[in-house]
Amino acid sequence: VSVMMVSYATLLIGCLFAIAFLILSQGKDILLQGGSINNQGIKSEPRPITVNFQTKREITLEEITVPAEKNLDNELMSLLEGFDNISYRFIGLGFPFLTLGIISGAVWANQAWGSYWSWDPKETWALIAWLVFAVYLHTRITKSWQGKRPAYIATLGFFTVWVCYLGVNFLGKGLHSYGWV
Repeated sequence: VSVMMVSYATLLIGCLFAIAFLILSQGKDILLQGGSINNQGIKSEPRPITVNFQTKREITLEEITVPAEKNLDNELMSLLEGFDNISYRFIGLGFPFLTLGIISGAVWANQAWGSYWSWDPKETWALIAWLVFAVYLHTRITKSWQGKRPAYIATLGFFTVWVCYLGVNFLGKGLHSYGWV
């Protein structure tokens, strides 16, 4: 039970960061830069930007001043990248705990009731939550998704965790319903 509580807590925190990402991005398509490794896995160094005017004088990046509006956009982008990264890290931490909790619960159920899985509503919703977060991590790792698309998946995960944690106890009937309603 404590492993499941830890997994739900870390998954919900990760989902809240993803929801905050969606709220702050205001539905705009945002291109996140990610880390310092590009798509080929090679660490790339930043290159100076030069602009040629009619006077044939080169202006380097250090000579260009950024207006305050652009600075605000940079701060927002930095915040959004941080939220996306923190969301990914929390969900990546909570997923193994959820996996461990489901497996240990199945082993315990076999000892207590004689079967590993009984398709109880709590077990079913835990499996649904596991599948949602597996899709989230799969798209982040293999498809290199960042930003809005995985945040939508994490938002779906947020609701599945709440249904699994509270909804089944209030609405469902089964081995894991403890008569709250």
